[in-house]
Amino acid sequence: MQRPQIPVDEAKRLAALYATELFGTEPEEAFDRITRLTAKLFDVPTVLISLVGSDSQWFKSRCGMVPHSAPRETSFCGHAILSDEALVVEDALHDERFFDNPSVVGEPHVRFYAGVPLHAVDRARLGTLCVIDSRPRTLSKEDLDELYELGRMVEELIYHRQLARAAQELHEQLLHNAAHAPASIATSAAAGQVKYLLTHDALTGLANRQALLRSIAGSIPVWQSQHTSAVVACLNLDRFKQLNEVLGHVAGDTALVAVTRALQSHLREGDMLARAGNDEFVMLLNDPDGEERLLARLHQLMNTVNDHAYGEAADLSLTCSVGFACYPNDGEEADILLNNAVTAMRHAKAQGGGRIERFAPEQRREMGRRLTLESHLRRALEREELFLQYQPKIELDGGALAGFEVLLRWCHPEHGVVSPEEFVPIAEETGLIAPIGEWIVKTAVAQLAAWRRAGVPDVPLAVNLSARQFMQSDIVAIVSEQLAGAELEPDLLELELTESVSMADPGRSMVVMHKLKSLGVALSIDDFGTGYSSFSYLRRLPIDKLKIDKSFVQDVAQSADSRAIVQAIAAMARRLNLGVVAEGVETEAQANALREAGCDQAQGFLYSRPLSAEDAARFTVAHRTQASGQALHTAHGR
Repeated sequence: MQRPQIPVDEAKRLAALYATELFGTEPEEAFDRITRLTAKLFDVPTVLISLVGSDSQWFKSRCGMVPHSAPRETSFCGHAILSDEALVVEDALHDERFFDNPSVVGEPHVRFYAGVPLHAVDRARLGTLCVIDSRPRTLSKEDLDELYELGRMVEELIYHRQLARAAQELHEQLLHNAAHAPASIATSAAAGQVKYLLTHDALTGLANRQALLRSIAGSIPVWQSQHTSAVVACLNLDRFKQLNEVLGHVAGDTALVAVTRALQSHLREGDMLARAGNDEFVMLLNDPDGEERLLARLHQLMNTVNDHAYGEAADLSLTCSVGFACYPNDGEEADILLNNAVTAMRHAKAQGGGRIERFAPEQRREMGRRLTLESHLRRALEREELFLQYQPKIELDGGALAGFEVLLRWCHPEHGVVSPEEFVPIAEETGLIAPIGEWIVKTAVAQLAAWRRAGVPDVPLAVNLSARQFMQSDIVAIVSEQLAGAELEPDLLELELTESVSMADPGRSMVVMHKLKSLGVALSIDDFGTGYSSFSYLRRLPIDKLKIDKSFVQDVAQSADSRAIVQAIAAMARRLNLGVVAEGVETEAQANALREAGCDQAQGFLYSRPLSAEDAARFTVAHRTQASGQALHTAHGR
């Protein structure tokens, strides 16, 4: 039998455990409620909240277990607390650590065990929430994520208990010592625990926003007296909400801890790192040593986050946006410096993310407009301010009309037509993109039906799907319902996905795409060439077309590199029996280069600007009567 090792921080761990005052205490309904729920969700006979002491484990809550405790040296939980990762033993009889364990060969005949570590507020590992069965089992990733979530519920109870007990002890001791008697050890310990809980983030162990502000405020007199400068830099993880939604909060928490460790490794003496929000970190950097060196250092910190691999399989990547404010030029008070750094960070995100921006006063005006647009966008749908336009797609050989791409537009009552480049990112960040995306699908299908009733020849419509809409909404049911209600052939609808969406969660993407394909709609990958899809991955996708990103089209007629990339994409597409569409075509020279490179279709201002529904109908009818694509170009040119 393999006995569990003793953690290197055992003394600190035990101190944290006994400070909770839970070890050796009787069951409580708040904890028992979680073990009962866990047993029901996982359909297991035994669930324990096990606290691992110096030589024994105490079951603070137990479901399906009679004893209150068990020896530590034979415990599975003793092994589980050695890591922040879950311990899963699918069959103990086939595990060299446990096959001859007394709990396996005798009562309670453990065959399956899965335990997630439970932490104190200072991240010391106290024990586990574990599920046990007397028969072998497997645990899916979704099941493990659920177990982590239940473990977090236990931790929240422990955190609240620690805070409540520490505050009560401190209050009682302060009353007892009201006559200015020397503070007792218990008072000091309780005060220290309350201070830690109130000034630190429980997940990462970093200082929180309030502690950071106090530190900045305390440093300002020193900077003033020494005539030195300092920098407050705010770092925000780009698209972190999508990571949480797609992969779960356990993966998100793991990434946050990894980001913390990566940033800490590059801090200098006197610097400070704090966690100011869910996906937001703030750094106080003393003595920046000139803006050139400061920017070099901020790029180093940003690249540390961008280049790091996250996730269980170390196959996830994140990018971040950084905004900074300098003392004293950008503010002489703590809250002003921090707010200005946050404003600069939000400006960086508004520019597309993955950028470093210094605070500038005009950014506040931009943020004011952004907040106004965000507020008004929430009501834009019900006020019928959103509308669609349609941009033609033309066959490069022969000039036939291949269809239209649906483009979203917003006519704001005060600001006029707002660019989608400005309001779509706002919709994505706020979650409004999901109902807006559903409205786009419904409106596009309804327009197809309206054109048919008016006698306009059928032409396919291509609709872009956002990441949130594709991964979170029931897009298959929405598309199926709309096509059936309009009595339209499914091949009249084409759904476009960005390359990054298809790569974010390949397994789920594949399932959803196959379901959509089974409806009969066409599928295409938009902005191709900007991501990292491999040939082997693409060949598995049930797609019909690739759309080449306009960044390669802009100089395809002049740049040998761009032309070579387009030719390579077209050649790969032919091997996969896929069509190739180029977007952003503005000149005949570009169209000729794309045709020679092997592209099938093109869209852009060369053929037509985006059209209203009425103009698109006239365009379709007129196109069907034209003798050639050149005549079409002459009638509907730039």
